[in-house]
Formats: sequence, structure tokens, C-alpha cells
Amino acid sequence: MPPGEILLLAGPSGAGKSTVMELLLGFIQPTQGRITLNGAELASIVPDALARMTSWIGQRPMLFAGTIEDNIRFGRPDATAAALNAAVQAAGVARFANMLPHGLQTRVGEGGYGLSGGQAQRVAIARAFVRDAPLLLLDEPTAHLDPVTEADVLASLRRLAIRRTV
Repeated sequence: MPPGEILLLAGPSGAGKSTVMELLLGFIQPTQGRITLNGAELASIVPDALARMTSWIGQRPMLFAGTIEDNIRFGRPDATAAALNAAVQAAGVARFANMLPHGLQTRVGEGGYGLSGGQAQRVAIARAFVRDAPLLLLDEPTAHLDPVTEADVLASLRRLAIRRTV
């Protein structure tokens, strides 16, 4: 699929959607057939290179104990201040971080403890923005969100999807 294309996998629970995601992330290997990325077999791509080319946002963001900024920079530790700020703005993190006593330096607990589900999802989206990977994998990123937050997160994801394969 070329950049700008979006492929949606739909099916009932147990149909294999999560397995496809694990295959694309390189967590498991196919027992038959092959997966290629830009013509190269996925199994031949160095894991670090595959990780640099891919951003993944799941139902429950993978956040660790540290600051909000640390969690965003995990996507690209060497990101410039300008890239970080652009990611924070594009993902909507600034809207809530600016109201926190320590802003982006506010500490959160493992799993995003201290943030709402929508705030944690925005941090994960900012991480994907700063990572700037050409392949974006989403696994029900609006699950467990109220309708207003879901609409806001979807708007951020639409911006993130531009020029990426999703």
C-alpha cells in the first residue's frame, strides 16, 4: 500500500485481527506465506529498522512511569524541541498539559496512571507524531473513550495518517 492509503481490518473477535498486527510488528513469524514491506521480506528486516519504520497505537496506550515529555520522546529520543512541540500541538496534548502544574514535565505512573484514557491516548499519538514513521498501525485506538473524546482523538489520528500507510 502506498503512503496515504488506509486499510481497515474488520471482523468478529477471534478472527485474527490482533494476529495480523503481531505479524506486521514482527512479534511473530508466519507459518506459511510471506510478508513484504517495500519489496523486502519482513523477516529480513533488522528489528531496529522495522521499529524505526513503524508506529503502533493500541486500545490502551503503553506509557511508562516518567514525565509526559519522556513518554512522547520515547518515539524519538533525539527529537528537537520544535518537533516535540509540533507533536504536542498536533495530538492535542497541549490542551491538557498546559493546565497541569508542571506541564510536559508532569510525572505519570506506569500505564499512564494519573491521566484519563483520552489524555493517555493523546500522549501515544504525540509519540507517533514525533516518531514520524511511514507505517502506522492502529488497534482500536478509540476503544473505551467517550464520544466527544473519541471524535477529538480521531481528528488527531486523521492528521497523523497524512502521507503514511495506515
